[in-house]
Amino acid sequence: MRRQPSQEWLDDDRGTPAEIAASLDDLWRINRWLGGVSGTLLLFERFFARAGPHAVRVLDIGAGDARLAAFLERKMKDRKMEAQFTVLDRRIAHLSHASAPGMSRWAVAADTFALPFAEATFDVVMCNLFLHHFSDGAAIRLLKALMAIAREAVLINDLERSAIAYFFIRTAWPLARGRITKHDGPASVRQAYTLQELRALVEEAGCHDYELESLWPYRLGLILWK
Repeated sequence: MRRQPSQEWLDDDRGTPAEIAASLDDLWRINRWLGGVSGTLLLFERFFARAGPHAVRVLDIGAGDARLAAFLERKMKDRKMEAQFTVLDRRIAHLSHASAPGMSRWAVAADTFALPFAEATFDVVMCNLFLHHFSDGAAIRLLKALMAIAREAVLINDLERSAIAYFFIRTAWPLARGRITKHDGPASVRQAYTLQELRALVEEAGCHDYELESLWPYRLGLILWK
């Protein structure tokens, strides 16, 4: 299955407010049950296993409605992992869950290639279902930008392109219900990377201390160490 870059509708808010809200709900279901939560928690566990237990400042780039960050913060606290999240999305209207009571998150709207942060501002920079939106030189620029503002590591959880994953998301009505998701889900799989392709991007970006593996289900987990 060859990689096919395409434009996803949610990126440009191509829908009514109700359709956009439904798409963000779909994304949360996909993250909750198909590797967004479990895969990212695993990456954090491996980060702390190497870096040692300490409080970390985390930037979640491409955070969507910030529901994943809110859930991760609670789960990590239960597991004695102390993290303070900042969530960033290009569209402030997406960050609807960024001010949930009891959460320590800050919400920022900014372009990925014009981030309002100095180098090494955050201990950890993470992104989930975000890297696949970028191709070739743009993907390499993204990796370098994330590394620049991270003090310790970058954690990336994304799709792994496969025909099985593509067929599944096209038929996964209970998880992908909205009109936008029915377009964006298959488009995301088509433009996702394979493990070998992602490894090549990482090497070309000049990152040599990294951990890369396939995660369940049809996900790639990547830790870039500073």
